[in-house]
Amino acid sequence: MAMDVLPALVGAAVGLVGGFAVPRLVAWCPEPEHDPTENPDDFPDHVPFAELAARPGLAWRSAAACAVAGALVGLVTGWGWSLLWLLPLIPVLCALTVIDFVTWYLPSRLIRPSWAAVAGLLAAVAVVEREPGWVLAGVIGFLALGGYYGLMRLLMPRGMAGGDVRLGALLGLALGPLGLGALLVSVLAASLLSVVAYLPMLVRGRAIKATDARGPLQHRVPYGPFLVLGALVAVVVGQVLST
Repeated sequence: MAMDVLPALVGAAVGLVGGFAVPRLVAWCPEPEHDPTENPDDFPDHVPFAELAARPGLAWRSAAACAVAGALVGLVTGWGWSLLWLLPLIPVLCALTVIDFVTWYLPSRLIRPSWAAVAGLLAAVAVVEREPGWVLAGVIGFLALGGYYGLMRLLMPRGMAGGDVRLGALLGLALGPLGLGALLVSVLAASLLSVVAYLPMLVRGRAIKATDARGPLQHRVPYGPFLVLGALVAVVVGQVLST
C-alpha cells in the first residue's frame, strides 16, 4: 500500500506547486488577434489575460485542482515512466482550462511548447528503456486525436476551433503510450462530460447561442475543459482497467 500511496503524495505535491504557477502561465500568453471571419456575438466578452491571471483565488484554486489531479495520476500509475510527462503537464492543462472556460480561446503559446516538451521526454524514456515504441505510440496518439478533432472541426466549424484540435493532439501525444484504450476513453469521456455540463452551463449563462445555429442544441460551450477532463478520466480508467 505504501508503494501505491507514495506516488500519489508525490503527484499531489508536484501538482500543488505547479498549480500556484497557473496565474503566471495565464499572464504569459499573448492576447488573441482579432479574426474578422468570426462573429463577436458568438463568443463571450473578452477578458484580458492579465486581468484573468490577477483574479483573487485563482492561484490556490488552481493549486488545489492540480494537487487532486496529480494525486490521482500518481495513485493509478504508480512509479511508471508516464509520470515524467503527465505530472509537469497538469499545470499547463489547468491554465488552458481556465483560459478557455472564461475566454473560449486556447493559446498556442502554451500548447506548442508542450508538444516539444512531451515529445522530448518520450524520446528520453525511449533511449533509457531502449524501447522506441514509446515514441511511436506518442506519434500515433498525436496523429489520431489531432486528426479526429481536425475532422470534427471540418464537419462542425462553429463547434470546434483550431485550439481544440491542437490541444487534442497534445493530449493524444501524452496518452498514446498508455494505449489505444486511453485514447478512446478520452474522446468518449470528453464528449459525455460536455453533454452532461451543457444544461448547467446554459442555465448559468456560460453557453452562448450561435447566430447561425439550427436544431435543438443551438448554444455553444467551450470544449477545451472537457478535453482536459476527458484525458484525466482516460488516465485513471485506463490504468484501472489494465490492472
